[in-house]
Amino acid sequence: MHTQQAAMPARRYDLDWLRLLAFGLLIFFHTGMLYVAQWDFHFKSQYQSDVLAYPMLLLSPWRMLLIWFISGYALGAALQQLAGWQHLHFVWHRTVLLLLPLLTGLWLVVPPQLYAQMWQDGVHQLSYWQFYLAFLDLQHPLFQDYQSGVWPHVDVNHLWYLRSLWQFTLIIVLLLPLLYWPRLQQAVSRFLQLAVGWQLLCFTLLLILIRIATDGDSDSRRDWSGFVFLLLGWLTVNQAVFWQRLAQARHWLGWLCLLNAGLMLGCYYLRGQDVVGSVWQSNFLSIFRFSYSLQAVAVTFWLLALAQRYLNRPYRYLAFANRAIFPVYLVHQTLIIIAAMYLTPLALGAVPEAFLVMLLTLTGCGLVLVILWQLPLLAPFFGLKPARTFAPRWQTLGLWLGLLLVLPLAWQLMT
Repeated sequence: MHTQQAAMPARRYDLDWLRLLAFGLLIFFHTGMLYVAQWDFHFKSQYQSDVLAYPMLLLSPWRMLLIWFISGYALGAALQQLAGWQHLHFVWHRTVLLLLPLLTGLWLVVPPQLYAQMWQDGVHQLSYWQFYLAFLDLQHPLFQDYQSGVWPHVDVNHLWYLRSLWQFTLIIVLLLPLLYWPRLQQAVSRFLQLAVGWQLLCFTLLLILIRIATDGDSDSRRDWSGFVFLLLGWLTVNQAVFWQRLAQARHWLGWLCLLNAGLMLGCYYLRGQDVVGSVWQSNFLSIFRFSYSLQAVAVTFWLLALAQRYLNRPYRYLAFANRAIFPVYLVHQTLIIIAAMYLTPLALGAVPEAFLVMLLTLTGCGLVLVILWQLPLLAPFFGLKPARTFAPRWQTLGLWLGLLLVLPLAWQLMT
């Protein structure tokens, strides 16, 4: 068992920048989901495009893997400062930190998305108040075809990351005796000192194996892939050789990402063409899946290398932006969908509508942040660390109250 506290790693400003990039891109990505004809979403605009899938594919493979890697690194840096029973306090604090915003999301943030989805499906013509009263009844017949969720029809939607991150944190803490086993640490160090190309190949093959093992279950594939990169981020803390070799590989990684992007987009196009025949369609699908997995790992590594080289320095508003991005992540998809719901009937055209959706979403996110800054007691419910510092006894009381609030959710997620 790991019993000695390690020195705190230097602040990784490059990972702070990448965290902002990855979460910030979600606004553009989820706005794009309104308009991609081939991909399902909770709400769809009347203006849909087949072509939009191609730029979306440039973001899709790596955006969440990058977030998972950064989360794993932050988790590893925090845990190596702890020993013994301090891990229990960490789990307690982490449970409140992650599940309190998730609880807010389940009961306040996500329901408008279901309201818009069911309205577009023609299931209801209710006011939102009437809908929400029905939503609070877990047995209401209105939701008989919308039963998936943590509780019946109470689903996580885009907040699945918070659910999985909490679950994975528990797993990591339980595995600490194994993860800190000296022989395993030595094996990990040797692996992370391999040439970047070998690591790239290993993780690409691992993602392909996950795809095969999950057999079309996209949620399981998403979670297992996320756990792999969370663990990778955790393991790279204090692995100086890994980061040095990654920085040295940034040039050829960039060329690989560019060339493989062309292969991935070409196969995506060809697999849907009737003229190439069913055998070739199957071959193109196989090549596409390999190329997609390769792109997921390659772009993640490339961005880590670039950020380490060019962005590992502080900026005046970086700490503020990193605090603010969590509430933005929490509310952005609901704002996108509600804006689209009211704008789509106006038939403004695809470009004006998309522009207004993003403008209203960014404005709404800004208003949420202003409100949370003025009402610090609400801030923890939206994952924002309050600007005001409370006395230690009040912080402890807040943690206990938060734990009591999230215990039913924690139990539901573990059963």
